[in-house]
Amino acid sequence: MKNKTFLLLVPLVLLGCGDLRPVSNSETEPSDTLPSEPTVALAEHERLLSEERQRAAALQAELARSAREREEELASKDGVIDALELQILELKTNLEAYRKQAKDSKVSLNELKRLGSVEYKEIYERAKTIDNDSAIALYEEFIAQFPDSPIAGKARSQIRRHLAERKVLENRKNAKTLRTWEIKLKGEGLFVREVGAKDLFEVMGRSPDSSKRGSSSEYKQMTYVWRDYVLGQGGAYFDLVIERTDDVVERLSFSE
Repeated sequence: MKNKTFLLLVPLVLLGCGDLRPVSNSETEPSDTLPSEPTVALAEHERLLSEERQRAAALQAELARSAREREEELASKDGVIDALELQILELKTNLEAYRKQAKDSKVSLNELKRLGSVEYKEIYERAKTIDNDSAIALYEEFIAQFPDSPIAGKARSQIRRHLAERKVLENRKNAKTLRTWEIKLKGEGLFVREVGAKDLFEVMGRSPDSSKRGSSSEYKQMTYVWRDYVLGQGGAYFDLVIERTDDVVERLSFSE
Protein backbone atom coordinates (compact mmCIF):
# COMPACT_ATOMS: atom_id res chain seq x y z
CA MET A 1 0.00 0.00 0.00
CA LYS A 2 2.80 2.34 0.86
CA ASN A 3 4.55 1.58 -2.43
CA LYS A 4 1.47 2.48 -4.42
CA THR A 5 1.12 5.80 -2.68
CA PHE A 6 4.78 6.70 -3.33
CA LEU A 7 4.40 5.87 -6.97
CA LEU A 8 1.43 8.17 -7.28
CA LEU A 9 3.26 11.13 -5.64
CA VAL A 10 6.40 10.95 -7.79
CA PRO A 11 4.70 12.01 -11.01
CA LEU A 12 2.98 14.87 -9.19
CA VAL A 13 6.23 16.17 -7.79
CA LEU A 14 7.88 16.01 -11.16
CA LEU A 15 4.98 17.79 -12.70
CA GLY A 16 5.18 20.53 -10.13
CA CYS A 17 8.88 20.96 -10.71
CA GLY A 18 8.37 21.30 -14.38
CA ASP A 19 6.17 24.38 -13.85
CA LEU A 20 8.84 26.13 -11.80
CA ARG A 21 10.72 28.86 -13.85
CA PRO A 22 13.53 31.09 -12.74
CA VAL A 23 12.34 34.62 -11.89
CA SER A 24 13.92 37.19 -14.07
CA ASN A 25 15.69 40.18 -12.55
CA SER A 26 13.21 42.43 -14.20
CA GLU A 27 10.45 40.99 -12.19
CA THR A 28 12.25 40.84 -8.83
CA GLU A 29 14.38 44.08 -8.77
CA PRO A 30 13.23 47.68 -9.30
CA SER A 31 14.36 49.33 -12.49
CA ASP A 32 17.29 51.82 -12.30
CA THR A 33 15.73 54.05 -15.04
CA LEU A 34 14.11 57.27 -13.49
CA PRO A 35 11.03 58.93 -14.94
CA SER A 36 12.12 61.56 -17.47
CA GLU A 37 11.81 65.35 -16.52
CA PRO A 38 9.63 67.54 -18.69
CA THR A 39 11.89 69.35 -21.13
CA VAL A 40 11.84 73.19 -22.04
CA ALA A 41 12.15 74.39 -25.56
CA LEU A 42 15.39 76.18 -26.45
CA ALA A 43 13.63 79.42 -27.41
CA GLU A 44 11.79 79.53 -24.05
CA HIS A 45 15.05 78.80 -22.25
CA GLU A 46 16.79 81.69 -23.99
CA ARG A 47 13.87 84.00 -23.24
CA LEU A 48 13.95 83.19 -19.54
CA LEU A 49 17.71 83.55 -19.47
CA SER A 50 17.45 86.96 -21.18
CA GLU A 51 14.87 88.15 -18.64
CA GLU A 52 17.10 87.08 -15.76
CA ARG A 53 20.04 88.87 -17.29
CA GLN A 54 17.95 92.03 -17.74
CA ARG A 55 16.80 91.92 -14.10
CA ALA A 56 20.39 91.44 -12.98
CA ALA A 57 21.56 94.36 -15.13
CA ALA A 58 18.73 96.58 -13.79
CA LEU A 59 19.60 95.64 -10.23
CA GLN A 60 23.27 96.39 -10.86
CA ALA A 61 22.37 99.78 -12.38
CA GLU A 62 20.14 100.62 -9.40
CA LEU A 63 22.92 99.72 -6.99
CA ALA A 64 25.37 101.88 -8.96
CA ARG A 65 22.90 104.81 -8.96
CA SER A 66 22.37 104.48 -5.21
CA ALA A 67 26.12 104.39 -4.69
CA ARG A 68 26.57 107.57 -6.79
CA GLU A 69 23.79 109.38 -4.92
CA ARG A 70 25.35 108.40 -1.63
CA GLU A 71 28.72 109.68 -2.76
CA GLU A 72 27.17 112.93 -4.00
CA GLU A 73 25.29 113.34 -0.71
CA LEU A 74 28.46 112.82 1.28
CA ALA A 75 30.33 115.21 -0.99
CA SER A 76 27.57 117.81 -0.57
CA LYS A 77 27.69 117.45 3.20
CA ASP A 78 31.45 117.80 3.10
CA GLY A 79 31.01 120.98 1.05
CA VAL A 80 28.53 122.40 3.55
CA ILE A 81 30.85 121.59 6.43
CA ASP A 82 33.75 123.23 4.62
CA ALA A 83 31.63 126.32 3.94
CA LEU A 84 30.53 126.53 7.59
CA GLU A 85 34.08 126.16 8.79
CA LEU A 86 35.11 128.95 6.42
CA GLN A 87 32.30 131.18 7.69
CA ILE A 88 33.32 130.51 11.28
CA LEU A 89 36.89 131.42 10.43
CA GLU A 90 35.74 134.64 8.74
CA LEU A 91 33.54 135.52 11.72
CA LYS A 92 36.44 135.00 14.09
CA THR A 93 38.63 137.19 11.92
CA ASN A 94 35.98 139.92 11.74
CA LEU A 95 35.40 139.71 15.48
CA GLU A 96 39.07 140.25 16.16
CA ALA A 97 39.07 143.17 13.72
CA TYR A 98 36.00 144.70 15.40
CA ARG A 99 37.57 144.33 18.82
CA LYS A 100 40.69 146.08 17.65
CA GLN A 101 38.60 148.77 15.98
CA ALA A 102 36.55 149.27 19.16
CA LYS A 103 39.73 149.52 21.20
CA ASP A 104 41.21 152.04 18.78
CA SER A 105 37.92 153.97 18.72
CA LYS A 106 37.85 154.10 22.50
CA VAL A 107 41.34 155.51 22.54
CA SER A 108 40.42 158.00 19.83
CA LEU A 109 37.24 158.97 21.66
CA ASN A 110 39.14 159.66 24.85
CA GLU A 111 41.56 161.80 22.90
CA LEU A 112 38.66 163.51 21.13
CA LYS A 113 36.97 164.32 24.43
CA ARG A 114 40.09 166.16 25.50
CA LEU A 115 40.35 167.96 22.17
CA GLY A 116 39.95 171.69 22.70
CA SER A 117 39.09 171.33 26.40
CA VAL A 118 41.77 173.77 27.51
CA GLU A 119 40.81 176.32 24.84
CA TYR A 120 37.11 176.03 25.68
CA LYS A 121 37.74 176.65 29.35
CA GLU A 122 39.65 179.84 28.51
CA ILE A 123 36.89 181.07 26.18
CA TYR A 124 34.18 180.29 28.74
CA GLU A 125 35.91 182.37 31.40
CA ARG A 126 36.50 185.25 28.98
CA ALA A 127 32.87 185.25 27.81
CA LYS A 128 31.73 186.10 31.33
CA THR A 129 33.45 189.49 31.16
CA ILE A 130 32.54 190.67 27.64
CA ASP A 131 29.37 191.60 25.78
CA ASN A 132 27.18 189.09 23.99
CA ASP A 133 28.42 189.87 20.49
CA SER A 134 32.07 189.39 21.49
CA ALA A 135 31.26 186.16 23.35
CA ILE A 136 29.39 184.81 20.32
CA ALA A 137 32.40 185.57 18.11
CA LEU A 138 34.72 183.68 20.49
CA TYR A 139 32.54 180.57 20.53
CA GLU A 140 32.13 180.65 16.75
CA GLU A 141 35.93 180.79 16.39
CA PHE A 142 36.26 177.80 18.73
CA ILE A 143 33.77 175.75 16.65
CA ALA A 144 35.65 176.59 13.46
CA GLN A 145 38.92 175.46 15.06
CA PHE A 146 37.55 172.30 16.72
CA PRO A 147 34.51 171.21 14.65
CA ASP A 148 34.88 167.52 15.58
CA SER A 149 35.29 168.06 19.29
CA PRO A 150 32.38 166.96 21.51
CA ILE A 151 32.85 170.28 23.30
CA ALA A 152 31.68 172.03 20.14
CA GLY A 153 28.12 171.19 21.26
CA LYS A 154 28.67 173.15 24.47
CA ALA A 155 29.97 176.06 22.43
CA ARG A 156 26.83 176.06 20.26
CA SER A 157 24.68 176.01 23.40
CA GLN A 158 26.53 179.06 24.72
CA ILE A 159 25.99 180.84 21.40
CA ARG A 160 22.23 180.25 21.68
CA ARG A 161 22.25 181.56 25.23
CA HIS A 162 24.10 184.75 24.25
CA LEU A 163 21.78 185.27 21.29
CA ALA A 164 18.78 185.07 23.62
CA GLU A 165 20.40 187.51 26.03
CA ARG A 166 21.18 189.87 23.17
CA LYS A 167 17.59 189.73 22.00
CA VAL A 168 16.34 190.41 25.50
CA LEU A 169 18.59 193.46 25.72
CA GLU A 170 17.27 194.68 22.37
CA ASN A 171 13.73 194.11 23.59
CA ARG A 172 14.35 196.19 26.66
CA LYS A 173 15.30 199.16 24.53
CA ASN A 174 11.69 199.28 23.32
CA ALA A 175 10.07 198.19 26.59
CA LYS A 176 7.12 200.27 27.87
CA THR A 177 4.79 200.06 30.79
CA LEU A 178 1.76 197.86 30.40
CA ARG A 179 -0.50 200.96 30.53
CA THR A 180 1.45 202.55 27.66
CA TRP A 181 1.08 199.42 25.51
CA GLU A 182 -2.63 199.30 26.20
CA ILE A 183 -3.12 202.92 25.19
CA LYS A 184 -1.08 202.34 22.01
CA LEU A 185 -3.11 199.31 20.91
CA LYS A 186 -6.43 200.96 21.71
CA GLY A 187 -5.36 204.01 19.77
CA GLU A 188 -4.78 201.78 16.75
CA GLY A 189 -8.25 200.30 17.23
CA LEU A 190 -6.89 196.77 17.71
CA PHE A 191 -9.45 196.06 20.47
CA VAL A 192 -12.45 196.71 18.22
CA ARG A 193 -11.43 195.68 14.71
CA GLU A 194 -9.83 192.73 13.03
CA VAL A 195 -6.17 193.20 12.20
CA GLY A 196 -3.84 190.65 10.64
CA ALA A 197 -0.90 189.32 12.61
CA LYS A 198 1.58 191.16 10.41
CA ASP A 199 -0.13 194.50 11.14
CA LEU A 200 -0.08 193.76 14.87
CA PHE A 201 3.65 193.00 14.77
CA GLU A 202 4.33 196.30 13.01
CA VAL A 203 2.52 198.16 15.77
CA MET A 204 4.55 196.26 18.39
CA GLY A 205 7.80 197.03 16.58
CA ARG A 206 8.84 193.42 15.88
CA SER A 207 7.64 189.82 15.75
CA PRO A 208 6.87 188.05 19.06
CA ASP A 209 9.36 185.72 20.69
CA SER A 210 6.77 182.96 20.88
CA SER A 211 3.14 182.25 20.01
CA LYS A 212 0.56 179.61 20.88
CA ARG A 213 -2.72 178.63 19.29
CA GLY A 214 -5.78 178.32 21.53
CA SER A 215 -7.80 175.16 22.05
CA SER A 216 -11.12 176.53 20.87
CA SER A 217 -12.50 174.97 17.70
CA GLU A 218 -15.18 177.66 17.26
CA TYR A 219 -12.93 180.72 17.41
CA LYS A 220 -9.46 181.48 16.16
CA GLN A 221 -7.49 182.17 19.31
CA MET A 222 -3.82 183.15 19.51
CA THR A 223 -1.53 184.19 22.33
CA TYR A 224 1.67 186.14 21.60
CA VAL A 225 4.59 186.77 23.95
CA TRP A 226 7.29 189.45 23.74
CA ARG A 227 10.23 188.85 26.07
CA ASP A 228 11.01 191.72 28.52
CA TYR A 229 8.71 194.10 26.68
CA VAL A 230 7.03 195.50 29.78
CA LEU A 231 8.88 197.95 32.02
CA GLY A 232 7.81 197.64 35.63
CA GLN A 233 8.49 199.53 38.83
CA GLY A 234 12.08 199.74 39.95
CA GLY A 235 13.38 199.10 36.44
CA ALA A 236 12.24 195.44 36.35
CA TYR A 237 11.29 193.85 33.05
CA PHE A 238 8.42 191.47 32.32
CA ASP A 239 7.13 189.55 29.32
CA LEU A 240 4.25 191.17 27.45
CA VAL A 241 1.34 188.80 26.69
CA ILE A 242 -1.33 189.68 24.11
CA GLU A 243 -4.36 187.44 23.63
CA ARG A 244 -6.48 187.68 20.48
CA THR A 245 -9.65 186.03 19.22
CA ASP A 246 -10.57 186.19 15.55
CA ASP A 247 -7.79 188.79 14.97
CA VAL A 248 -9.18 191.14 17.63
CA VAL A 249 -7.15 191.94 20.76
CA GLU A 250 -8.98 190.82 23.88
CA ARG A 251 -6.49 191.25 26.69
CA LEU A 252 -3.02 192.55 27.57
CA SER A 253 -1.07 191.22 30.53
CA PHE A 254 2.46 190.62 31.69
CA SER A 255 4.32 187.71 33.22
CA GLU A 256 7.76 187.34 34.69
